Amino acid sequence: MRNLLACTAIAPVLAALSVADAAAETTIGSSTTTAVRTSTVANGAADDVTVSSAGSITLTGGTAITQDSNNKVGNAGTLKISGADGATGIRAVAGTSGTISHSGTITLDEDYTPADDDKDGDLDGPFAKGSNRNGIWVQSGAAHVGNIDSSGTITIEGNQSAGIRIDAPLTGNLSTSGSTSVVGDNSHGVLANAVAGNVTIRGTTAVTGANSTGLALQGDVTGAVKIQGTITSTGYRYISRPSDVSKLDADDLLQGGSAVTIAGNVTGGVIFDIPPTLDSSKPDVDNDGLTDASEGSANIIAYGSAAAVRIGSATAATTIGPVAADSSGYGLIVKGAITGQGVYNGVSANGLAIGGLGGDVTLTKGLLVSGSVGAASYDNNATAIRLGSGATADTIQVGGAVSATGSSVAGTSARALVIDAGATSRAIVNSGAISATALSSKDGAAVAILDSSGTVASLSNSGTISATGGKSGSNVAVDLSANGSGVTLTQSLASATASAPRITGDVRLGSGNDVVTVSAGSIAGNVDLGGGSNSLALSGSSTLAGNVALGGNGSSLGLSGSAQINGDVDFGGGASTLTLSGTAALNGAIGNAGNVAVAMNGGTLNAGNKGAVALASLAVGASSVIGVTVDTANGTNTLYHVAGAATFASGSQVKATLTSVVGSEGDYVIVRAGSLSGTPALSSTTLIPYMFKGGIASNAATGEVTLSIAAKTVSELGLTGSQARAYDAIFNALDKDSAVAGRYLAITDGDALKANLQQMLPDHAGGTFEAVTAGSRATARILADPGGIYRTDDGRLGFWLQQVAFGSSKSLGDTASYDITGWGASFGAEYLTGIGALGASFAYIHGSDSSGSTDNAVDSDQFELAAHWRGDFGPLQAYARLSAAHVDFRGSRHFESGDVVRAADGDWSGKLYSATAGGSYEMRFNRFTLRPAAGIDYYRLKENGYGETGGGAAFDLIVDGRTSDELTASGNVTVGYDFGSLDREDGWMRFELEGGRRQIIGGSLGDTTARFAGGEDFTLVADKRTSGWTGRARLIGGTGSFRVGGEFGAEEQQDHVALSLRATVNFIL
Repeated sequence: MRNLLACTAIAPVLAALSVADAAAETTIGSSTTTAVRTSTVANGAADDVTVSSAGSITLTGGTAITQDSNNKVGNAGTLKISGADGATGIRAVAGTSGTISHSGTITLDEDYTPADDDKDGDLDGPFAKGSNRNGIWVQSGAAHVGNIDSSGTITIEGNQSAGIRIDAPLTGNLSTSGSTSVVGDNSHGVLANAVAGNVTIRGTTAVTGANSTGLALQGDVTGAVKIQGTITSTGYRYISRPSDVSKLDADDLLQGGSAVTIAGNVTGGVIFDIPPTLDSSKPDVDNDGLTDASEGSANIIAYGSAAAVRIGSATAATTIGPVAADSSGYGLIVKGAITGQGVYNGVSANGLAIGGLGGDVTLTKGLLVSGSVGAASYDNNATAIRLGSGATADTIQVGGAVSATGSSVAGTSARALVIDAGATSRAIVNSGAISATALSSKDGAAVAILDSSGTVASLSNSGTISATGGKSGSNVAVDLSANGSGVTLTQSLASATASAPRITGDVRLGSGNDVVTVSAGSIAGNVDLGGGSNSLALSGSSTLAGNVALGGNGSSLGLSGSAQINGDVDFGGGASTLTLSGTAALNGAIGNAGNVAVAMNGGTLNAGNKGAVALASLAVGASSVIGVTVDTANGTNTLYHVAGAATFASGSQVKATLTSVVGSEGDYVIVRAGSLSGTPALSSTTLIPYMFKGGIASNAATGEVTLSIAAKTVSELGLTGSQARAYDAIFNALDKDSAVAGRYLAITDGDALKANLQQMLPDHAGGTFEAVTAGSRATARILADPGGIYRTDDGRLGFWLQQVAFGSSKSLGDTASYDITGWGASFGAEYLTGIGALGASFAYIHGSDSSGSTDNAVDSDQFELAAHWRGDFGPLQAYARLSAAHVDFRGSRHFESGDVVRAADGDWSGKLYSATAGGSYEMRFNRFTLRPAAGIDYYRLKENGYGETGGGAAFDLIVDGRTSDELTASGNVTVGYDFGSLDREDGWMRFELEGGRRQIIGGSLGDTTARFAGGEDFTLVADKRTSGWTGRARLIGGTGSFRVGGEFGAEEQQDHVALSLRATVNFIL
């Protein structure tokens, strides 16, 4: 073996060689500045050349290593040439033989860095200034024989340059697995012409520059093309869009070339691959000759308008054979990711483009996508996959994702899969996701599948196809309207456990005889089957939400299972059939059906027509339902006008839909036939709005079936109490809001009706009275605290601070339920006189009255002034109190039924007056005390009227003022125990338990009278308030100048327990 010991001296390299076997390898193991040729490297003789990891060749120009003889070249070290045009790392002369392997570093750069010349914060100038720099270059001419492999790093700065450039035919394999970076215009990462072998691209290949391409295969490849790495191309200076693009110059927005171009035949197919699932017992699961752990995933990205991947030639036909390493037989397989990104304004985006350049392109069997192909523009056109004119892909199978996003400018579109006129594709099979998303609902357009060639005859979907985001009428999921020979479109489950398939967007078929069969999932969009004798069949639980144009003479529409069409159907006027069975339903208007024979073996035909529906014949079997709509506003109703026979089997029914509430009562002819047999029935519980009742009569002599409708009475509806009193007013107001009326007309049971009615009622159950009086009574109880007037012997002025909280509730009863919560704070002062203490107090009390059965609520803010007297006569204590309060009420009512929501707000004020008196007598037994007490109080609340806003004419109420009052007497006995000192001047504390009863002896809650604007009054009567037992636990104590206390209380009210908390502080100054 010869070792080449290179030195930095200028002495010839050959003088440093030690010569041994002429057939051995010459190794460069240190630094040298002298170029090497294989023909003379061994003292003038030819030899293989290897640069070891410790070796390097650094030049100022020319070629580092020239393969000009039939010898191998390997570089594991460093080859570097700076600032020289025409520089080459490794050059193979045409016609030579010998492998070229590169695992080290090749750097051909220059001392140039773009600068911000115009000082706008953005770099300016070209990406590179030099040119014609090639990392590995096989010169044109006779074929080069031998594999070329690059697993190292290649860095090139230069225009018209390349990381690897093979101008001559290559007999051998071409492979990369390292990193190749090229910066400069009109350059390539990897460029090859004819290859008699396999092309395997792994690692990373990145090019930046105008019209620069990542991988360009310009000739035929007799092996396979396998791409399993990252390849990117761009002409942009910044591939991530800055927040401010106004500073970008033209040299920042240059358009690069494609990331991958294939212009020749490929015998072994093209695959954008991913690693197989690793198996520790088998290092090469996919038998591709590569260790699975070393394999990567294809990730192809073009930033700019160029297609990320382009296949085809302008001058010759291209044929892609089946992928050799895959059993599917497809010529082009995408398992990894291909993406085109426009990034900037006005730049289209393109993912995979096949053909359309002039020469035909044939993909054996077609295209298989199990990975992803996408295109995303900022505002312009975006096309994920495009078969251009002259391209042939018999089957396009998508099991992964094909997506396009863009189009916010008028005249542009986002398109996922496009087959141009002049291309050929027989079938599309989708089990993945094909989606197009427009970025403007004003100007955008989205098309998921577009066949302009007219050659697609079959579309099978078990995945998702969607077109969304565009303006109305411009979201097209499937456009096969160019087909004139007929299309078969099927949608079904991929497996028993698979997700339901769906098509979102319009479906447009052509003039041939089309067959559409949907056995699972949904279609959300209009379906136009075009001309011809067409068939549309839905089964299982499938649904179609959109309008249907069925087609010409001889067409058929069938629904079975629980399938539904929710949209209008245009039969086109020809002799056609409509068949329903099971529980299937057609809900929509029927047009051009005068020659349609309808056969119902079950299901529902709910024609949305508000007038005549012309039919040739109508046969309604047992358990079948025909629907009619009564349009009171226009005085019309659905009328099945049957030219021939109309037959109704026993058990057939009619479903009535009303467009308004008031005026719907009456008799309506719903069938008029040439001959009539049988009478359908009407279920008053499910097939007519619950608020109405009806009947059906038939007259064979006239061929007519008549529907009679009447409103139910409140007793027939099962209404009582407030709902019954308000029902007529609510009934007559509903039509003022068609959405609210629609929700009532959709009700089919009494519980739903009662729930809706309850939301319509104003506050009337006594909750506001309870909230304001409970707070006032809680603050007044301080006058009944034990210990009497709190004074020192010489003090006459005392003060207190108090905080209260309270809560109570009521069940629905005949009115409404409520839940009361509140809190308050008060302070007071009193002056000791010869006849007792005279005092005054102020309280702020906030109350919340919420309905337990609805979202209606009333909040109150109460401002109360009170004056009182207290007398302390040994064991006897007495008090009297008068108060007046201003109360601000804020009410809100909410109606929610289905997707209809209304909210009404009302503000009003009121005045609360009270008078309270009581006394107690305390008996002491050492530390025990016993204190019987009695009291009486009177409360009167006068509320002003108010009008609501925000809920609309069918919900806002005008409520009159009302007055409520209550007179109660109470009696209780308290047992106490003193802790600490019995001398009040010292520290003391007492715990007390109190029990008694509060009895209502007079007064009542005011009636609530309300009306809807322009409507009749209705008056709601509150449930009577109830008396009940009371109980309290109290802890109180202090010294001669300070006293604190706390109390927890419970009171029986309205069959519930009302609770209260109170904390007090008494002090003197």
